[in-house]
Parts: sequence; C-alpha cells; structure tokens
Amino acid sequence: MMPMNPGIVAAVVPAAGLGTRFGSAENKIWAHIGGRPVIAWTLHALCSHPSVDRVVLVGNQRDLDRLRREFGHLPKMHAIVEGGETRAASVRNGIAALPNDCEIILVHDAARPAASLELITRVLEAASQRGAAVPGLPVSDTLKRARQDGVIMETVSRSGLWAVQTPQGARLAWLTRAFAMLGAAADEYTDEAGVLESAGYAVHVIPGEPDNIKITEPADLERATRILLGEGGKEVPMHRVGFGYDVHPFTRGRDLWLGGVQIPYAMGLAGHSDADVVLHALCDALLGAAGAGDIGMLFPDTDEANRDRASSEFLAEAKSRLDALGWRVENA
Repeated sequence: MMPMNPGIVAAVVPAAGLGTRFGSAENKIWAHIGGRPVIAWTLHALCSHPSVDRVVLVGNQRDLDRLRREFGHLPKMHAIVEGGETRAASVRNGIAALPNDCEIILVHDAARPAASLELITRVLEAASQRGAAVPGLPVSDTLKRARQDGVIMETVSRSGLWAVQTPQGARLAWLTRAFAMLGAAADEYTDEAGVLESAGYAVHVIPGEPDNIKITEPADLERATRILLGEGGKEVPMHRVGFGYDVHPFTRGRDLWLGGVQIPYAMGLAGHSDADVVLHALCDALLGAAGAGDIGMLFPDTDEANRDRASSEFLAEAKSRLDALGWRVENA
C-alpha cells in the first residue's frame, strides 16, 4: 500500500511511433509475447495498478482503429487518441484528452511491457512527494564519444549518469505548464523529464528495474519473452483472490433468479436488474481481484439500460474485461 494518497492518477501511453529499428512492416507494439501483443502487456500493468484511475492511449493514424477495437473496452481506458509527429506532440494530445481533475500523470512507453506494479508504485510515491520522478539505472559501461567515422574522441565520465526508463511521473500541472512554456521547443526532447528540466522543474531519479526494458530490436523481444514468460516460454502465473457479496430483499411480483437459474417461488428479489445476488457477488469478486472496478460502477442502477437486465450479461461483460487484462478465472 502507498503511504500517501497521490490523488487522481492518469497514465498516458504514447504508441504513435513506427518502430523502424525493429525491422517489421507493422508497429512493434503488435509483436507477440505469449500470444498477446506487447501493447496488451503494457496496458495490463497500468490498468491493474490500484492507484491508476485513467489511461489514455495515443496511437498513430494507421493503428488507431485497431487500438480502439482491441482496447477501447478496458475498464480504465479513458480515451484512445491520435498522436503527433514527435513524442512531445503525442503526449500533449494525450494530456488534452484528460479531464481537469487529474493530479498526477504517468507517461509510459508502449514498448515497455515488463514494468512491475512495485515500480509503478514507487514512481507514483516519488512524484506525489517531490513533484516529478523518473526510474533509472546507474550507467555501468564505459562511455566513449566518437566521430561519425568511428574514431574515439574522448572517454566520458559515467559518474552521476543514469539510463532513464519509464513510467515517468509528475504533477500534471507541472508538465502542462512545462509544455506551454517551451512550445515547439518541447519537440526536441525524447522524454518528459527533459521537458520538465528545461522548464525549471526539479526531476528526481529513483532506482529502476533491469527487467523494465524497452523493445527496440528483435533481440529485445526475445529478452522480454524470457522476463514475462520465464525461460521455458510459459507464463509465470500470478494468483489473485477476490471477494464479493450482495443483498436484495424479497418482493412479490418478480421472478427469482439465483446463479443465472430461474427458481420457481412466490417471490423474487427487488432490484434494478434481475437482482441475481449470486451473479452480482461473483461479478464483484472477479472485478475486484483484477482491480477492474465493481458492478455498481460498471452497471449503475441509474442507467435505464440496466433495468430488468439479466445479470448473466453483467457476468459476461466482467469476464470480457478480465480477458482483455490477461486474467484467467481458475475457480469460483
């Protein structure tokens, strides 16, 4: 659990690049790891985090319809918008799609599928406490500066140098002001920390994770597969347990539904839908285990579309959301 409340947290995922170094005809985010595209793993990490409230996915025009079709129904997906010519332009487009109540923003590379929940938590903690934070690894290799013809000009001191990763976190107001201050000059920067630094904001670096790699070349995909699925190529299972309950009073004049089965009885249960308490409890358990909301949030009784609706439809929708997040139900 986080020691402090970061407020409303939004994550922007820039996925508008073409990934030319990956050597594929299509965007590298569609390369598969264990039967799922890279972008699905990335979104799963963010949508599964209990402190992330909204996600905005930014894609290029060619991928936009596919992204909306495959990920538009994710429980925390707020918007899927078109990106710009640069990373900064894409992030600005993502921010523009957010409501005004967001306090902390995370910007996470679409091609970093292995960021852990613990890393996301630490970035959120640091950004909430200090205003802006990025994960990174101290540079351990010897660094050389060379001419274009390959001749070494000098050895660069690695003291104080960090290889920076994402997610990068900041107060949304800071990043918004930084983009406004820099204008078109923000397009020169390859990450949000650079934009913030140039606008005069202090950005803190925290320890990153060696496994939080960015997929740039085919060899990176092989390494990410080993990280996420294990050396044997099989996914390392993560188990979660959910709990749900529901209570509805008996009333006359309604059918009684329990567990999706109509029970012959003189009374039914009062409620906006068919009031199937068994399926309602099951939905809450499944959604809660996945960090995907609850039945009241997804199917509110203020929505007339849910009046007298079969709870089996709620369960099917809950299962669909779990499938999209990569979860599998083992027992209930």
